[in-house]
Amino acid sequence: MSTREQQNLENRVEKLKVQNLTLRKGLNTLRKENKSLEKALRDTRKLLKDIPGSVVLIQDGKIILMNETARDLLGYSEEEILGRNFLDFIHPDSVEYVKNLHERRISGKPVPDDYETYLVTRGGENLCCEFRVKKIRYQGRTAFLFDITGLYQRKQKEMRILRSQKMKALNRMATGLGREFNRFLSMLDEHGLGTQGVEPLAGKDLIRSLRKIEVARERGNFIIEQLSCLTMTQNERSDIVLLDLKKTVQNVVAATRPKWEGDIKDPEVRIDVKTYLRALSPVEACPREIQDALVSIMLNAIDALPEGGEIYLTTEENNGFAHVYVQDNGVGIPDDIKDKIFDPFFTTKDESRMGLGLSLAYAIIDRHKGEIEVMSQEGQGATFIIKLPLTPKTPPSKAKGAKKKIRDSNIVIIADEGIVKDLLSQLLVSKGARVTTVSTVMECLKLLRKNRFDLVIADMDTAYLNAPVIIPKIKNMDKSLAVTLVNALEEKGRSRALKKMGADLVIGRPLDMDRALSLISEVLAKRSKS
Repeated sequence: MSTREQQNLENRVEKLKVQNLTLRKGLNTLRKENKSLEKALRDTRKLLKDIPGSVVLIQDGKIILMNETARDLLGYSEEEILGRNFLDFIHPDSVEYVKNLHERRISGKPVPDDYETYLVTRGGENLCCEFRVKKIRYQGRTAFLFDITGLYQRKQKEMRILRSQKMKALNRMATGLGREFNRFLSMLDEHGLGTQGVEPLAGKDLIRSLRKIEVARERGNFIIEQLSCLTMTQNERSDIVLLDLKKTVQNVVAATRPKWEGDIKDPEVRIDVKTYLRALSPVEACPREIQDALVSIMLNAIDALPEGGEIYLTTEENNGFAHVYVQDNGVGIPDDIKDKIFDPFFTTKDESRMGLGLSLAYAIIDRHKGEIEVMSQEGQGATFIIKLPLTPKTPPSKAKGAKKKIRDSNIVIIADEGIVKDLLSQLLVSKGARVTTVSTVMECLKLLRKNRFDLVIADMDTAYLNAPVIIPKIKNMDKSLAVTLVNALEEKGRSRALKKMGADLVIGRPLDMDRALSLISEVLAKRSKS
């Protein structure tokens, strides 16, 4: 190699060294920038996760981002929702309206930035929401940022404020009425004292008048007691005891038995009252008042069953509150009166009824720092949920073990419309599960092909449900999927045969919800271990 060639080679090596050094510096710079971007991305994701509102980012009609609050609102996981058309989650009745708004917004036509519509949760529940929309640029392209607010909680809060205002107005009215009734009763007492000693033979008309006066006096005393209960702001401390709510509910069932069993004149009309009562931590309350409140709600449920039906009473504790559910499958509550049922003197019955039952129940529960909620649709029954705060520093509930296993589980329930289906889904959702309900086996199999579930619960009373056929089909699709049969007949060997076919759990009749939740929890725990 000549000296010139050697010099050229050395020059090229030097250039390569310089280029290599420059590339290394550039690579280090890129690494630093990449780390900064990754940190910024993590911070952005954390910020998005911590936003208290529900945020959804939509591009080309698809959901490309949804924060945890929004996913919890709808009950979906991130994998189940990303990439899907956002119209899939709009209630069918609102799809055309929302689609039209979105198309007009894309084309630049004037549309409102906020509107109300209904979403459908994973469990099939209709959710009234307010949408606020902003057009933005995301990764160089047009996108739409949605801020979603569930209106149910807001409306509930507004309703509580309105009821509180009504109760204050009622207190003033009831205090005045009470004074007038006291004067009225004083006059009756004076008249009664003035006529004492009259001989029975002095006249039958006089005796009848005296009896009517006595009846009027008793009625007046009753009304004063009712008004006093409405106007009372707090109980005497001596009236408050540690109350066993389970026993109180049992007393309510016994006290109302003549109404749902003995007063029904038509033998074809039958009302069945069933209880699923768990042992609860005690609550501090006035026993007589709490029983009176529950009796009023129970009587309301009986009135809602003119053709007969079922009433379910359930107790459980959750998030520091004792819950009592009073559920019927009666006529339901029309939307136009749903906001009035707790108003004093409001009644849809005949004029002989004062219309104070539910308002008294509301006043009593409110005085005990509790809440009453009602869920109902006309023709589909009603569920009253009574919440009372548990006594502080109570031992943890036995049901909490079940809650840990059930939480975040994906469960599908096959059952006909009815109280068992509603009650099972409500209880499982309250324990943190994501529940989907279907009415037929075919619907269930379609869901299993598209989504992953942890448990299938099949009600043996469901029409056309053939357990020996459905169990193998489910197991062939996913051997690890747990199958539970409820309301099974307690025939000898029947449960054993169903388990041989692949059923993980068979629960017979009568359906004890406390025991059912415990057994379902065990099945899910075994599945997670396997």
